[in-house]
Amino acid sequence: MAFDEPADLIGSCEATLDTLGLLVGDTSDEIQESGDAWTIAEILNHLLDTERRYYGRVRRMRSERRPKMRVLPDPDYTRLAALRAWSLFYELRRRHIRLLRSLKADEWRRSGTLTPVGRVTIASLVRHMTAHDSMHAAQIARRLSGRSS
Repeated sequence: MAFDEPADLIGSCEATLDTLGLLVGDTSDEIQESGDAWTIAEILNHLLDTERRYYGRVRRMRSERRPKMRVLPDPDYTRLAALRAWSLFYELRRRHIRLLRSLKADEWRRSGTLTPVGRVTIASLVRHMTAHDSMHAAQIARRLSGRSS
């Protein structure tokens, strides 16, 4: 059986929704961390911001010929409560998954330049996004278990 990378990547994007949904559930926004560790709300705000960026990049690479994009500085990750950030992330991820499902096989290879990273394809960007999701899902699990690292 051959690998189907687009299907695997889409499945990973969907799995993030399941995993985060189970972790976050009805988490109270009062969960706080001491020190420099992000709160669950900050992690979810970060995931929402990242999803907005990746969704925009995928759309640009699909519609433009080799767009030039750049990594942007992080905004304020304390602006939304955890459950609000989760809700917005969930809706945007569902929209992103619909976009990914609509891509033809050759569109996964469309590329652009992301400064300072270099050349990226839709597939490589989504691959990075799924790894990023996993790291932050684990970070939330550690917060919920009482561990900060």
